[in-house]
Parts: sequence; C-alpha cells; structure tokens
Amino acid sequence: MIRNFRLQTLFLPAFIGIASLLYLYGILSVPFHPDESTQIYTSSDFEFFFQKPSSLFWQPIPADELRQHYRLLDPPLTHTWVGFARWVTGQPALPADWDWSKSWAENSAAGALPDPGLLQTARLAIGLFFPLTLFFAFRAGKALGGERTGWIAMLLTWSNALILLHTRRAMAEGLLVMGVFFSLWALTSWKKHLWLSAIPLALAFNAKYSAAPLALVGMGAILWNAGENTMPWRQKLIRLAGFLALFGGITLLLNPFLWAHPYQALTAALQARVDFMAAQSADYFSTETPLAPATFLQSLLAMTAQLFFTPPASAEVGNYLPQTQIFIDRYLANPFNSLLRSFAGGGALLGLMLLGLVSLGRSAVSKIASDKKRTLVIFIGAFIAEFVFMLATTNVAFQRYYMVLIPLVVLASSVGINNLAAKIPLPGRKTPGEGD
Repeated sequence: MIRNFRLQTLFLPAFIGIASLLYLYGILSVPFHPDESTQIYTSSDFEFFFQKPSSLFWQPIPADELRQHYRLLDPPLTHTWVGFARWVTGQPALPADWDWSKSWAENSAAGALPDPGLLQTARLAIGLFFPLTLFFAFRAGKALGGERTGWIAMLLTWSNALILLHTRRAMAEGLLVMGVFFSLWALTSWKKHLWLSAIPLALAFNAKYSAAPLALVGMGAILWNAGENTMPWRQKLIRLAGFLALFGGITLLLNPFLWAHPYQALTAALQARVDFMAAQSADYFSTETPLAPATFLQSLLAMTAQLFFTPPASAEVGNYLPQTQIFIDRYLANPFNSLLRSFAGGGALLGLMLLGLVSLGRSAVSKIASDKKRTLVIFIGAFIAEFVFMLATTNVAFQRYYMVLIPLVVLASSVGINNLAAKIPLPGRKTPGEGD
C-alpha cells in the first residue's frame, strides 16, 4: 500500500510536468491575435502604478482617455501579470495599441505589433499557469467522482482543442480557465473554510467578468451548507461577511481606478461595458453570420456549436486573414490541435456531458451522505448559473467568449466517462447486480 501511494504521489506531478512541457512547447505555434497587443499595451499600468499610482485613478477628464477606457472595460488580472513578467525580463511595453480600423502594415509601423521575444514573454507568463490548471482540474474532478474522474478531467483539459488555442495566447482565457477550475475545487471541497473560496473566485472574476455567477454560487453555498444546518444564522452571516470582504478587497486591490472616486468610477465602468456590448452587437449583426444569437434558441445553438463542434477559432473577424491564414493552416495541420472538433467527436462529448449531468442530478437527490450531496448540488448550481448567464448576456457568438464554460463541460464529461467505464465488464470486476 505504501509503495502504491508513493507511485501515485510521483505519477501525478510527473504527468502534469510532461503535459505542461508539451503545452508550452507549442505556445509560439498559436496564430497571433491583435487583442494580445492590447493586453501587452495596457500592461504598462504595472509600471505606472509604481511610478505614479494616481495616474491609474479614474478622472472625469482623463490625461489618457484610451488607457482609462481599458481600465473601465477590461478586468485587470491579465495585463497586470503580463506587466510583471515584462518587468522581470526587462521587456518594454508596446508604444501603441492595435487599431482595428487600420491595416496590418499600419499597425506594425505604429509599433502595435509585438516582436517574437515580447510575444513569447507575454504568452509564457500566462502559459506558466497551465500546470495549476491541470492540478485544479484533477482536484475538482476527484471531489465530484473520485480519483479516476480527476484523471479523466486532467486528460480532457490537456487535450481540449479550445484550451490549447485560447489559453496559449497573451489574453484572459488562460487565467480564466485556471481560476474557474480553482473556484470549483474550492466550492466543492473547502467545507470548513468555505469563505476562503473568495480568493479563487475573485481571481476568476478579475480575469474575466463572465465568471461573476460563480461568486453568487459561493455566497449561496455559505448560507446553505449541507451538514451544518444547525449552525446559527449569525455565524453564517459572519462567514458571508468575511467572504464578501475578501472578494471585494482583492477586486479593489487589483483595480486602482476605483480608489479615488469609487462610485463614479464604478458607474463609468458599467456604462463603458454597456456601450461596448451595444456597439459590438451592432457590428456583429451587420454582417451575415450563421451563429447570430438573436433568440434563446439561436443563443443555445450558437453556444453548443462553439463549445463542441466548430473548429478552433484563431480569429473572430476576417480583417487580417491574409496575414494570418498561413499560420492558422499550419496550426490546424496538427490533428491534436483540433482533436474531437467534428460532428462525431463533438457529439460524443456532448452526450458524455449530458450523461454526467444526469448522473450527478440523480446522485444529488438520492440518499447519500450530506457532504457528498452538498458537493454535487454546488457543482450543478454553478453549472446552471454559468450557462444561464452566458445564454442571457452573450450578444456575439465568439468562441473564446464561452471559455468560462469549458471547465464545467470538462468536469461533467469526466463524470459521464467515469460512469461508462464503471459499467464496462473487465476480468475480475463484478458488474452491478452480480452476486458474490
């Protein structure tokens, strides 16, 4: 038993290490996305904070309107971390932001196109979190369905075509996926100190705001805590206050634009987000697209297609396809980079996800230990909350916008695969109902 324990203890980090090296090896093969330039450009806020913190505060008449616009619009975690990585390696920020109204050559001449060294530094800064992504996928899967489910979750994460593309760029998706897996593990496992789940939830939220419903699930889990229903409401409210203070404190710390005029800055941020979504939606629907989420059914079909069937989308629009198409073709020529992105492969994963959800739902309403029931109910609640939120708020069907759902899909599919594997008769294994 001791020997088996040691083998398992060594095998997990060995697998994560090898899988992560293969993941990082292909990081520069990923086609460039202009939004990477924006993250590198805005990463100069890292230096501005230490040179003059007040330059990041929201002002009614800003000294740099473009930078303040990005502080209002985008979560801070990605460009802050990229800025730290640049500072450590001595890399400068880009002098100009990418302008989508200009040509590739004009953006390059303006200094908005990162050189390979700077791009590699920014991508590696995000990619170095992939080992944690695999580890948190394992722990979350183990919490849901046991060790085998954890291993399946790691394998599905490592081989997922959308993760291989979208998380290997200097953009928010890498930190988002890691943060969501981390949050799901915390919500389903940190029973005695659930209020500390505010840490991973705040990281996920500040990577991308689409993770906001998970914070609401965390609040609900604190107020309803299976196995602790005898806990006085006063104690539950104290835990909730600690959760909110920790979540709010991390968010405030990462967003200096809120420090001087918090109410006005928050109002401006909400308005900037509304205006951006309206402009983006108008632009999206002005072009012919088969994935226009104008109704609930169209939104559901678009989400399903992007999560399971469409090829990995290196670009959302065709502005710069003449310059990037050769790199896109080269990337997709590797079959591993588009694994299961077909009608058959996507249909199989969709079926496995639904099987997993049905299994989790049946287990949650059955007579099982209260701790296990709590784990399953919290995961199902998180799954429903995120999917409903994305259906209600996603106004353009860009593939990377649905990345917040990938950890939930992976974990539900892992449960489905595990349940199927348990039913396969193997030598020496008793099938359900078989006598001694």
